[in-house]
Amino acid sequence: MRTLHTILLFFLCFALSSTQVFAHGSSFSYEETKDGYLIDIGYDEFIAEGESVRFDFDIYPEDITTIEGEVFTDVWVTITQNNKIFFAGGIEKPVFGATGFTYVFPEEGEYVLSARFQNEGNSIVETEFPVTIIPPLEGEETTSPIVIGGIMGVAGLICGVGIGLFIPRKKTILKENQNN
Repeated sequence: MRTLHTILLFFLCFALSSTQVFAHGSSFSYEETKDGYLIDIGYDEFIAEGESVRFDFDIYPEDITTIEGEVFTDVWVTITQNNKIFFAGGIEKPVFGATGFTYVFPEEGEYVLSARFQNEGNSIVETEFPVTIIPPLEGEETTSPIVIGGIMGVAGLICGVGIGLFIPRKKTILKENQNN
């Protein structure tokens, strides 16, 4: 039983240590205070052409004591470049998790991301900000957080089994003491 506990402990330590690194989902945040709300849009600071990027949307009332019910139910998002629309769509706020979507920019350059937060179809607050897309990263491949988490989980399992094999069992120790 002790061996099983050791295996599980190492597995959890390795698996959780890798997932906590990627818990936020983004490394950069656009923040603006407007019309009584703090707008917070998280995304990767450096976005390369052809690479996927996750945008997470949230707003908070400036006066936190005024929160009654859901602040917003959905976000209408547009991504444009030189008056050309690359993306336009609504993103519904999920019951669990962050409100967001993943997008791949087709070419480098300056884009404008607009977000209108709504509650049951009524506009609450809107914002827009520039997003700069850099040239594609040549020769550099990134590893998915899911793959890293899986590798860390397997490493934890292997360490747990390996250490568990060297921990003596209680029954063996008791029998040796009885024989002496």
